Amino acid sequence: MEAIAQYGISGIFQGSIYALIAVGIVIVFKATKVFNFAQGHLLMMGVLLSLIFINRFNIWIAIPLAIACAAGIGYVMERVALRPLIGQPVVSGLLMTLALAYMLDGVATIFWGTKIVPYPQWYPERAFPIAGIEVSSGIVWSILVAAGIFIALALFYRRSLMGKAMRATADSHQVSQSLGIKVTRISSMCWLMAAVIAFIMAFFFGVHVGAFRYLSEWGFRAIPAVLIGGLDSILGALVGGLLVGVLEVIATAYLGAYIGSMFPFIVLLIAIIAKPHGLFGQAEIVRV
Repeated sequence: MEAIAQYGISGIFQGSIYALIAVGIVIVFKATKVFNFAQGHLLMMGVLLSLIFINRFNIWIAIPLAIACAAGIGYVMERVALRPLIGQPVVSGLLMTLALAYMLDGVATIFWGTKIVPYPQWYPERAFPIAGIEVSSGIVWSILVAAGIFIALALFYRRSLMGKAMRATADSHQVSQSLGIKVTRISSMCWLMAAVIAFIMAFFFGVHVGAFRYLSEWGFRAIPAVLIGGLDSILGALVGGLLVGVLEVIATAYLGAYIGSMFPFIVLLIAIIAKPHGLFGQAEIVRV
């Protein structure tokens, strides 16, 4: 039982990372219909830049600096690279996000190389007894922060004017524009939010894995979570991320690392065959 509880906690932690990467992809896709392949690379940049800020300043200065930096990166990416493609075929935006991903990879390689740099333990380390096992404070805080981000997103979309405008834009650009909503502003806000979410989680993610250039691969590993949950569902991103994380950890423990790494994609294949739009995705009906 202790082993199962340990795998479950580890899977939830890993799944929370996948869920936050997935929700960044969903936020952008809902408003722009562009699949953001660069979300994992934003997490990588968040880890690398936050490491610089932590080494030079205390944590209470490093966090606001990282958030401001994330907002700037997200805004510039949308304004310079994605906005000129509005009105173009969707595949153009998709390829642009791939180009941005490779660009961020190149920047990380130039300035940081490929070495793994230890990430400082910036919060007090202690163990919490949960389900008969000792769970580190880092895992507990990571899960709580991820839960807090999803709750904040739910309140934002339901209560704020900007959130309601983003929901309207996700339904129809034409209707939103007729109501006076600036679609370009919504697009910028989505990219900004996706970058900020990645940078916030970077402070907890980096402590566990260190800082290095290949962290961007987590973005591709989170793709099954997005598609299983549904491309246009924030709840789906949460459920899909947790499901993929738990299944991957359990498969790795009992079947080996190789099977564990590809197990989420096996589940994705089955899920797409059974429900092509994901568990919580909405099917679009096109009348001809």
